[in-house]
This record gives sequence, C-alpha cells and structure tokens, in this order.
Amino acid sequence: MGMMRRATVAGVTVTAAMTAVACGGGGGSGAVGSVDDVESATIRITTEGSLRDPEVGFATETGTGSGFFIDDQGLAVTNNHVVTGAGTLEVFIGDDDSQGYNAQVVGVSECNDLALIQVDVEESTPYLEWYDEEISTGLDVYAAGFPLGDPEFTLTRGIVAKAQADGDLTGTSSIDRTIEHDANIQPGNSGGPLVDESGKVVAVNYAGGAVTDTAQFFAIAADLATEVVDQLQEGDMESIGVNGWSVDDEETGLTGIWVAGVAPGSPAATAALLPGDIITSLNGVPMGEDGTFRAYCDVLRTAGGGAIAVEALRFDSEEVLRGEINGSKALEAAYSFAREVEEEAQLSEGASYTSYVTITDDTGTLTVDVPTEWADVLTSPLTADDGGPIPVVAASPDLQSFETSYSTPGMVFVAGETLVSPGEALAEFAPAPGECVDAGVSEYADDRFSGLFQIWDQCGPNGAAFVVLVTEAAEFPGFTFVVAVQAVTEADLGVIDEVFATFNVVG
Repeated sequence: MGMMRRATVAGVTVTAAMTAVACGGGGGSGAVGSVDDVESATIRITTEGSLRDPEVGFATETGTGSGFFIDDQGLAVTNNHVVTGAGTLEVFIGDDDSQGYNAQVVGVSECNDLALIQVDVEESTPYLEWYDEEISTGLDVYAAGFPLGDPEFTLTRGIVAKAQADGDLTGTSSIDRTIEHDANIQPGNSGGPLVDESGKVVAVNYAGGAVTDTAQFFAIAADLATEVVDQLQEGDMESIGVNGWSVDDEETGLTGIWVAGVAPGSPAATAALLPGDIITSLNGVPMGEDGTFRAYCDVLRTAGGGAIAVEALRFDSEEVLRGEINGSKALEAAYSFAREVEEEAQLSEGASYTSYVTITDDTGTLTVDVPTEWADVLTSPLTADDGGPIPVVAASPDLQSFETSYSTPGMVFVAGETLVSPGEALAEFAPAPGECVDAGVSEYADDRFSGLFQIWDQCGPNGAAFVVLVTEAAEFPGFTFVVAVQAVTEADLGVIDEVFATFNVVG
C-alpha cells in the first residue's frame, strides 16, 4: 500500500495537529480525562489485503486491530503491522459499528511497529493525551481495544511489571525498549492504548502472543512512541516498505527476512523486491540469524535513508538477487556458482557457518569475505620470478590440509601478470588425472570482470568439489585474477557464492 507523504491529509494539516498534541491538545476540550471515557477515543481497524505466506502462497486476508485518536480531527496511532500491506482500511469508533470511516496511512515505522493514520471523520473526535511522567513498576494500567475483532469494546486492568523490558520480542520489529504489563491483551488489541486512571496513554500495545498463552504482555512506552509519531507526520521512518518477519530454518540453515508484502512506491518496490523474496543480507550483514528483526533495523538506522546493498533469495526461482535499496541498482539475478556445483556434486551435510569476515592481502590489493571459522589465513605476497610481489589471499580451517587434500574446504585469490590465456590458466589449476571429474568450462562476466570458470566434482574419497575462476578486467590491463574454492560439505556451497560475490581488486 502506498504510504502518503504530504503535509495535509483529508483537509487536516498534520503538522498543526501534531503541534496541538505536543502542547496538550487544544486546551483539553476534546481530551479524555478519565479511564471511563477512553472508549470514545479508541478505534477498531479492519483491513483487507493480499500477503504472501511461505506455506499457502498468496492469501487475501481480513485483519483487525486497534488504535486511538491523538487529536480532534481524526489523526490516530496504531501498529505498523496492523496497516502495512493492507489494500483497504476501515475504522469504527468505540462500540459504534454502524458507521465505518475510510483512513489513509500518513507514515509508518517498521522497526518501531508504529503507524500514523488519518481517519476521514466528519466531526471533531475525543482524543487521548500522552502520559508524560516517569513510568514506574507497579503503575496501574488499563488495556483498551477490540481483541479478536469483536466490535464490543474491551478494557482490562493490570500493573506495569517492568518499565524497561526487551524490545526484540518479535520477529517483526526491533524497539529500543518496551513496557511489560499484565493487563490482558489478545490478537486484535494490537495498536490499542495502555492507559492510566486518568486516561493518558502510558504505552501502545503491540505484542502478547496467541490467545491467553502468557500472563505478560508488551507495549511501546509513551516517551518513545511520541518521538516516533512526531516524525511520522513527515512520512515513513526506519522503513523500506516491507511487511515481513524473521525466518530461521534449522533444517536448511536459511535465515533472513521473509517478505510477505511490499508497499507500492516504497524503496523496496523501487528496488524490485517481491512478496516471497527472502532478504538474506543488508550492507553485507546477515539477516535473521537470532530470530529477530534486530540486524535488519540496525542497518536501516545506520543507513539513515542512504543506499543499502541488499541480497535476497527469490523463493520461487531459487535465484540469488543483488541490488540496492534507496540506490541506483535494482535487484537482478546474480550467477550462483553454488547452484551449479550442487547440481553436479553430491556433498555431505556439514555445520553451517556463523558469520563472515573481510580479509585483505598485505599489499592492499585484494579483498574477499570468508567464513569466520576459516581462521587459518595467508595474506603475505608470493614472489615472482623477477623478484616482485604477487598479491594473494588464502583462507581455510587448515591451509596445509586444503592445499594437499580434498578433505578440507578453503579458498585462494591471487593476482598476476597476464602470461597465458584464461583457458591455459585453467589448465594450470586442473587437478591431477583421475582425482576429480571435469564438470565443464563456462564463460563468466560481471560489471568488472570477465573470463572462464571450471567446476570439478567427485574429488577424492569425500567427493569434494573444486571451482576455479580465471578473469581479467579492462581497468587492470596486463593482469589476470584467479579465484579457487574447494567445497567439502553442503555448508560450503554458500561460501562459494559469498567468495565469488565479494572478491575485489582495490589497489
């Protein structure tokens, strides 16, 4: 759904409305002054839209959530996950389900799970003011909203159990801190207010799990929420327009952010992300490895609206995609050496790698990313026949075993003068006769390098695979670059693509 970015929505100047809220709301004439009157400023939100689920595919769903007015002109707060991806929004005020109102999204924050919407009301509305005192443990609070989509207003009572609780509780947001309380909320309460006895908003409810499966619930503290909501008047914040959640598949070792929906016109849509894609890394940082949105939001916050390099897996075609968010490069399929090797070789299972690290040779010429576990590293140059240095980078769990056997994975990246053709260079790296099966030679080209690569499989008693790439580049005339990777287990397949995606000549 396109997120509106304009100063005036439905005839209401958002900036003026937010100023009124910050100053206490127009003198308090329409502000709720008691918990008994909170219902009049609480809204039920119904949505319709299509989302992509990994198990059922596209599904048109009707959802419900809660929210609350923060001014008398229909400006309201709810959760991002309530409205993002929706094709339609309809709002009902309090218990009155006889009249629904259309609404538009003013701004959303994926990472803070907050949204600002403008409801097309015809008359002034009661509204809630923010709680502006320190939130303390033991504070009496009330959760207002419409759980389970029931049009009947519900109010439950509890206390603040923790004033500074974890903000990485779900796989759909990463909030600085939350409020933990025991005023019962259920699905449908999302986006509704958690208020004190005077009806002031202490926090915005957003998480509580399945129906009554926990005694503790979570909400976004008022001081944090007001800062975010104030920025949302200008449009989206810490958001690229994705409705998604963290995935961590132990069986396949795949981690990332599953894209369920993409907002038209958003940075994600401009970059050509599609529902069903899995964002596996942003700016080289792996996504979803701890089952949370933390890494995703850390990158968005660090980028501050600047270009973000993105790598994604297109689930349907099993393509690896690379491009930029807020940049000039739309996603496009990257060649997968790993897929080529997988089709030819039959590797055994192996433990997945935890992270990657960039290594650079001692001359400052070559860089490449390798698994942290490949800690046996060579970066000192070799010596050419004329005594000059030959830049080289090599890494493996055990370099000596990698160099002398097919039982240990590893890689080597070397630069040298162009003395022979790419085909002749490949021949120099060929295994000894009978050690491997030749799976063929293919052409290679990217935006800088071009050449040939060759895959060898069924190497040695473990059936290892060996891939050699020989390339040249117009900007480095007279030089040849060779990258070779040995894969022993299925876990090494991901390393092949990472090495070939990150090898670079910088000097």
